[in-house]
Amino acid sequence: MDTVTVLASVGVAAPVGLTARLIGGRVRRLSVERRHTRILREFVGAFARELDVGATPVTAAEHALESVSTSPDAGRPGSRELIDRLGLEIRRIRLGAVPGQGPDPSGPVAGQVAGEQDRGCFRKCGRLRGNRGNRGRPGGADSTVPEEGVRRMLAVWSSSRRHGTALGAMMGSLGADLEARLTHLGHTSGALAGARLTETILLLLPLGSLGLGQSMGLRPVAFLTGNVLGVILLVGGVLLGCAGALWTESLTVTVLGGVGRRAGPSGHRGLSPTEAARLLDLFAEGLTTGLPIAVAWGSAIDCGGRDPAEQRGTTGGTVSAVRTVAALLMLGAGADAWKPLHDDPQLGAVARLAGAGARHGGRLAEGVKAQAVRLRQDSADASRAGAERVLVVVAAPLTLCFLPAFVLVGLIPLVVGFAGI
Repeated sequence: MDTVTVLASVGVAAPVGLTARLIGGRVRRLSVERRHTRILREFVGAFARELDVGATPVTAAEHALESVSTSPDAGRPGSRELIDRLGLEIRRIRLGAVPGQGPDPSGPVAGQVAGEQDRGCFRKCGRLRGNRGNRGRPGGADSTVPEEGVRRMLAVWSSSRRHGTALGAMMGSLGADLEARLTHLGHTSGALAGARLTETILLLLPLGSLGLGQSMGLRPVAFLTGNVLGVILLVGGVLLGCAGALWTESLTVTVLGGVGRRAGPSGHRGLSPTEAARLLDLFAEGLTTGLPIAVAWGSAIDCGGRDPAEQRGTTGGTVSAVRTVAALLMLGAGADAWKPLHDDPQLGAVARLAGAGARHGGRLAEGVKAQAVRLRQDSADASRAGAERVLVVVAAPLTLCFLPAFVLVGLIPLVVGFAGI
């Protein structure tokens, strides 16, 4: 094998391998996220049903976990880690821990929680809580376990303990949030599959052309691998094809609103419709229970499971306004407390309704629930519209990457072959 052929092999294998790894990793992460979201949705739904028939929260959680453990998704790779994490948290709560906050150090069972039984489970679930070195990597902690969803569920449970809100209803709201999440992931998966099928067809065109040339005796493969000009054309075409595939992936994810934590249509520096709907559902449940508006709003913020500013890498926009409203309500500002949110596209309607209610009274919980339903519908519509636009955005990589790659690898070698004849 001469030097030119070696260069051709390396020039093709390196970009193709890197591209396949990046796209394959995204496919695996999306598949795992969908599976884990289904497990959480099933757990939360079973939890809510057990509570509705009168079970205590811990018993309801244990029965829900038993039900989830026998589901088809539970036997898939990586799912056992999530189930073990849920089981660990339930056992800690059974021994007296506060949901999501670890054991009470002053409690009589604190030593038991730290005992050998839980140490073994901590070792088994280590990747779920502290393996920061794997964050963002395929198969790492962030990609295999929906830590945010588990934390949010525990935060809702903890809030119900503190404020006496109906845990079953709050779990039902969390289940609706997970259902909306699954809808978005389904649209994302379907749209990405369509875009990848288009990519595959476009990438196979040069191979078909080379096969045709070989059958005609033009020897295009020999030209591409045994000639300096041919190697340049081959490597250039492969780089263009790989760039087009990665560009298509990036454009598709952008149009769909993201994959992973940032998934879902959202405004700049604001909450996405699903995040806002979750906040409003919890706020409405607090109001229905009889909590004061200030306490209900603060409880809804705390039940997010993780600070929205941490999720989006920002402390401005809606995130800041939401917390400003909470602080003003606690200070007794009344209707004026809602002014920072009056112009927000997601929460503005509720802010104006709450401000009007503070001045002359009114039933706020029903309006808040109605706005949450509208926001979830808006999110589903935006996700569906994004999926329909995917094939349109493929036009840019098609024109600038795939067609030039076809010319370099599929047409020019044939022209050279015909010229040789």
